[in-house]
Amino acid sequence: MNICKCFKCDTCDTLIDCRIGMSNRDVQPFQFACPNCEEAISFAIGTSDGDLKGATDIKDFKGPFEGINPFVDLHLDFPVSFGKYEMGDTAFMRAIGELGEDAFNHLTNRLSLLDILYSKKRNLQRLITQYKRGDIRSFEKVCADIPEIELKSNKKEDVLAALYSATSIMSSPFTIHEHNKELSNKIPLLIQQLHEHHHDKTIKFINEISDNSFLKNLHHDCLSLYPKIIELDLPLRPSLYYDYTNSDELGKVTTRVSTSDFDTCNNFYKDLTEVFSRQLTLLAGLNNLVKRGDFDLFDNSTRFNKKGDPIKDFSSLNKYANVDLGRKVGAIDDAFYIIDTHSVDNKLRNGIAHYKYEYKESTQLITYFPSKEGMQREKYYSLYFIEFMRKTLLLFREVHSMNHIIKSLLYYRTLILGKDI
Repeated sequence: MNICKCFKCDTCDTLIDCRIGMSNRDVQPFQFACPNCEEAISFAIGTSDGDLKGATDIKDFKGPFEGINPFVDLHLDFPVSFGKYEMGDTAFMRAIGELGEDAFNHLTNRLSLLDILYSKKRNLQRLITQYKRGDIRSFEKVCADIPEIELKSNKKEDVLAALYSATSIMSSPFTIHEHNKELSNKIPLLIQQLHEHHHDKTIKFINEISDNSFLKNLHHDCLSLYPKIIELDLPLRPSLYYDYTNSDELGKVTTRVSTSDFDTCNNFYKDLTEVFSRQLTLLAGLNNLVKRGDFDLFDNSTRFNKKGDPIKDFSSLNKYANVDLGRKVGAIDDAFYIIDTHSVDNKLRNGIAHYKYEYKESTQLITYFPSKEGMQREKYYSLYFIEFMRKTLLLFREVHSMNHIIKSLLYYRTLILGKDI
């Protein structure tokens, strides 16, 4: 179903024609900007008063739209396009036509999971909070409030199993099930092989990252990201669409998101990159064990410069932990885990972290300036908001995938080494 409305901007009096496609979410908040003056206009369908801000709802406008006023197309679940109004050319109909019935049905099933997940957000967040506090009694109480999660006992391995049932529920609409299943099987086997073939060095590696609390702190920081991604389920919804189409076309079309804006989402991408950067330290240590039997030993092409002199930053895993994200990725040689480099944009991260960006809400174009240029802002990059949300989705998948490594290391320490987490 679609609803057509005409809004009058409160700031510049511009009349804006708006077509709103309905999803199955109970409350549907929308947001866009006046194309003339950039006034933020928002409203919500499913609330008693509609909560319209930034504009006035013109009740007696003539329909269908005649193409005289600027046109805005909105839909929470699908990308919408800039352009003129065409009767019947709705976001829903375009999605079916572009994806085909099977892919469209698969997508809508994931969107339905998001609708259900949002209603469980509070309890799932409480569960993670109590786990991080180490309050098993409260953790057990919260588990009882979530039917999908079973806490068999208060043993460490059963607490971990319940915890990772929660992260699985929270991540399932956003991630790829087949990839998760593959990693869940692959990583424990890899650690088992390391235990057999590089026994002493593997135990030393686990003890080092545990004794200095690196593993625990990283685990907790990673867990904190799961409730945050549920908070962003609305702007992330349209980015799921590109799992079923040619995502290379994403940067060539000015599709947009119908709710939220860059300023409300950018910190999450920064948080993801920070956690992912530290996860790379685990990956590098394991990869060094696999390749050279020593978690501190990087490949010679990384450890030495062209003159044959040692590079201090790659003399040990501890030194590597301080290296910036871009150099970290390049130092992991032929890893057993293939990093999706499309999701990691260190320039974008730097632009966000140093507040060097501009955002034009009416077009949803992000311009960021990652270089050190003194007082100047000359070298810039740009992408659309939906491209940014796609990068956010892909990077969350990387963080979630690396969390399988954390999980396996925790089980190894608990079950094999018999030590506390």
